[in-house]
Amino acid sequence: MQRKEFLRGISVIGGTTLISPLAILQSCNFTPKIRIQLTPADIVLLDSIGETIIPTTTDSEGAKAAKIGEYMVSMVDDCFEPEIKEIFINGLNSLDQICAKIDNKSFVEFSKEQRLELLRTLQDEAIAYNLAQASKVRPLPHYFDLLKELTINGYFSSEIGMTQAREYLPLPGSYESCIDIKQGQKVSAM
Repeated sequence: MQRKEFLRGISVIGGTTLISPLAILQSCNFTPKIRIQLTPADIVLLDSIGETIIPTTTDSEGAKAAKIGEYMVSMVDDCFEPEIKEIFINGLNSLDQICAKIDNKSFVEFSKEQRLELLRTLQDEAIAYNLAQASKVRPLPHYFDLLKELTINGYFSSEIGMTQAREYLPLPGSYESCIDIKQGQKVSAM
């Protein structure tokens, strides 16, 4: 009995020794995700995109702290028309493929500089796309425009956006037809 147990233990150790380097090498490759719909797993990616668009500063927290990823998933699932939802999801798939080609990593693993550079490239692509769509009766949006719009709307309607990024003035308040604005004063949020 001891011999069988010894041989079984050796085979397990030998198999682990052989498989471990292969597993490590395969874990270094990023495989782009093909989405059919958004899932809670996409929140991390959407938070990273939002944080790159509206980063944390010394004055206020960024889009990630405002839980922009959860907001985007909710808005896309509940409010977007199927055609626009498909553009958004296909855009995220395209973003994953671009990241795999650039550095064989996901957007989340990119450095801040790489993220910013990629989003600038997507902004230029969106501008060219919108110019090409201008003559159409019902132009379709570029997915990067949807990402920016959701980030900005979600952030500035969140508690962080209303109270930290803007000067919060709770209502009801008195009506003042003309007020002085001090230099450096934030935009008011009501």
